[in-house]
Amino acid sequence: MRNGTLNMVMNNMDPGKATKILAKTLYKELKNSGFSHKHIVEFSRELLEHLSQDVKTEQTSKIALQQERILAS
Repeated sequence: MRNGTLNMVMNNMDPGKATKILAKTLYKELKNSGFSHKHIVEFSRELLEHLSQDVKTEQTSKIALQQERILAS
């Protein structure tokens, strides 16, 4: 996907609709590039793993900030 297209989608659509369009476009591009269903599933798992790590990091940071606030009080 070209960068200009990505910017257009992200800046001019609501996130729910943009997410669906991006997922469909990425799926088509992966499939057209020769990736098998197995590879696309592996990609999806990796993407979810990155999301999971990010959420865990954010939660850890929020907990640490809350603890600092409590100790500072």
